[in-house]
Amino acid sequence: MKKKSQLMLMGAALSAVALVASGCTNAGDGASGDQVTLVVWDYYGSASPIVAAVPEFEKTHSNIKIKVEPLDWDSMLDKFPVAVSSGAAPDLATLDMTWLPTFASGGLLTELDEVSNGAINGQALSEVYNEGALNAMKYEGKYVAALYDFDAYCLYYRSDILQEKGLSVPTTWAEMLETAKAMAEDTNGDGNADKYAMQILPDSFHFAQYLNQNGGSFLNSDWTEAKFNDAAGVGALEYMKQLLAAGGIYWGPDQGDSTGMPGIKDERIGMFVNGPYMMGVIKDGAPEQSGKWAIAPAPEGKQQGSYLGGTGLAIPTGAKHADAAWEFLQFLLEPENQELLFTVAGAAPATIAGIERPALTAPDPYFGGQSPFEYFEEAMSTATPFPYVAQWDDIDSRVSEALEGALLGASTVQDALDGAAKPVNSELSK
Repeated sequence: MKKKSQLMLMGAALSAVALVASGCTNAGDGASGDQVTLVVWDYYGSASPIVAAVPEFEKTHSNIKIKVEPLDWDSMLDKFPVAVSSGAAPDLATLDMTWLPTFASGGLLTELDEVSNGAINGQALSEVYNEGALNAMKYEGKYVAALYDFDAYCLYYRSDILQEKGLSVPTTWAEMLETAKAMAEDTNGDGNADKYAMQILPDSFHFAQYLNQNGGSFLNSDWTEAKFNDAAGVGALEYMKQLLAAGGIYWGPDQGDSTGMPGIKDERIGMFVNGPYMMGVIKDGAPEQSGKWAIAPAPEGKQQGSYLGGTGLAIPTGAKHADAAWEFLQFLLEPENQELLFTVAGAAPATIAGIERPALTAPDPYFGGQSPFEYFEEAMSTATPFPYVAQWDDIDSRVSEALEGALLGASTVQDALDGAAKPVNSELSK
């Protein structure tokens, strides 16, 4: 998803940020009674929980008018750094958490410590978020975004097929291999699973799942050197290869739809690991499979762990109405407005109170009467965000290329990861 042209444009914009960084906030805005128009850049699209929250906010904040400007994911990534560097920043923006390293390192984001005093809606941050979320919101020890929705991974599986075949839900890596092998079918006799297979994706998001569970990490503790090619990283990728051979289906860029929805609908895919947003994707894409899917904690390796991502609410450097933006940001994080993330957008609220709202705890008939969000909340508590370094996009690309080469047999696991680590180390040393 990362585009080199976007990154080049961003780099040029970051070099100019220092010219507009001074005097970046307006204390005398809507928070003190002045009439203001708050500009919000929003990448949620037509199903926007932010747009849904605006009318109620404006009822209780008559001096603040919200102007929501929709941008798609790519446009936000392109335009945000340019707008901030040119003095045309919005007051609040939704940002993918994977962008924080680049944006924060370039001085594009206001440190929320300056406006929050360690609290949101009168509650300490530690009462609003769990530890995994708090870690994801920091860059160099400072909070630069408030997590709005989150992404952490659990196991999706066809419960009807497991029951039909007398299989138990796997809880460990070893059990997962056995279950994948017993569940998958080769209907055309070509030696490859083509029905009820375990989806294997060659991307950093899913590699992070196995890497974290194997006790590994992408970089060393001070983020100066690659670590994904050590024993833990090699073991994680070897396990992905074992899953693929046992009863997996490779789902790479050539398949087009990264969610795997075509394979889910035609039943090539019977198990996969992914985040809570996939619940809505499956419901919309395969309504006829209602009652056939279930969710469980991801099978554990040496430890439990997951990739952690999501959407952050950020106040850009240079925001004209930072105080009013903070008022609206806090409003969006109130429990009833966090619930809108699920009811309007199908996303998972990031706050502790938000994920405990009625709409998220009610039994879901599509998933056999489960309340699946409890599993995702548990996953978030042990999840780890990507390293917050400015070079992350290049690291992401290098790792994804290595995964693809190793999983398709173009190189050994060790050679593939070593080949990625070398240029990563060179970039990190600059």
